[in-house]
Amino acid sequence: MSTTDDTTDEILHELAEAKTWPAGLKKALDSGSDVDDEIREADQRIEALEKRAKETIKRLGCVSPQTRMVSQGMADMLIGWYTFKDSLKS
Repeated sequence: MSTTDDTTDEILHELAEAKTWPAGLKKALDSGSDVDDEIREADQRIEALEKRAKETIKRLGCVSPQTRMVSQGMADMLIGWYTFKDSLKS
């Protein structure tokens, strides 16, 4: 496997993992835990991960099939995260 494949696999794994963070934070909130610090930290990590995903997409280019996978993974992560954040305001 090439370095590009390794890097792409790594970012895809991290995006998939980040998609699970809102559920874990919601569960902790529902149980009465104070997770404000964890939410702030996750927010920073989401921003950094989005930046890395965008850089990966740029590096892969339009014709790479992996570009679509990274783009979709990033979109799924961001939709889940912002849906979670919006739910906190209600």
